[in-house]
Amino acid sequence: MADRSDFARYVDARWPDLVGGLEDEGVATDDARLAVAEALLAARRGWDRRVRDEQVDVVLWADVRERAGLPARPGEPVPHAVRPRDPRDGPEAWLVRAESLRAGRRRRGVRRGVVAAAVVAVLTAGWAWWAAQPTPPEVREEANPLPVAWYAEGELHLEDVVVELLRVDAFVVDGSGAVVRLRSGEVLRVDADGDVEPTDEAPAGLDTTPSPPPVSGLGRYDVLVQSVPLADGGWAHLIDSSRRDGAQDAVRQSESGRRAVLVCRTVSSCDAPVTVVGGAGTIRLR
Repeated sequence: MADRSDFARYVDARWPDLVGGLEDEGVATDDARLAVAEALLAARRGWDRRVRDEQVDVVLWADVRERAGLPARPGEPVPHAVRPRDPRDGPEAWLVRAESLRAGRRRRGVRRGVVAAAVVAVLTAGWAWWAAQPTPPEVREEANPLPVAWYAEGELHLEDVVVELLRVDAFVVDGSGAVVRLRSGEVLRVDADGDVEPTDEAPAGLDTTPSPPPVSGLGRYDVLVQSVPLADGGWAHLIDSSRRDGAQDAVRQSESGRRAVLVCRTVSSCDAPVTVVGGAGTIRLR
């Protein structure tokens, strides 16, 4: 790969072992390369964080095996020295193919909810109907500066991506992604890569307001605005020192006040508040 980033160097070094490891377990040649390319593409988002916080060889090999339909082997790293590096068998073309397939799935996911009702319109209106279909939401790679998912100014901020979603009425974190309800009543599932598709299965938390425990560590002028439970235990609290009325469910920026997210692992133990930077409108945690 021409790119000499840390991710590109990892791909160059591990591509033969990842592909060879699958082939040695009976996975067909093309299937092995596509499974590896899709796993690498998914891992590219937030790569620096993954290298810092995860055992990349273990996590990536588990994802590759799952995509190839092989049984899980928890804790097993990528095999080493399985194949010599072959310049004629590089990852570039397969990464392009994997990106194309993912883009296609994203487009199909957005359109799936309207296809059934639009069959007659397709037959009668043809190209005019097709051109009027919604395009997939814009997605960009961006590390979340806050320790929790949040929504502001028409954008949903997940761990490694920002997804443009307008008119969101409520959302709740679900695994590594989120489930969103629009003001129209439509419910969408957003995965960790930013792919969006309609869903009929909404988590109970989407329609309930959580009841947090008492919060320690608030300053004299801090107002508790919103709280959400964390998947690994504890709570994240949105606080604002620019106003005194905590009844609103969104925080408006103030030139004199501060908005911050406070993570409390227990009732009596909280991390240092993380100041919210940017966001000229409202900010929500749910």
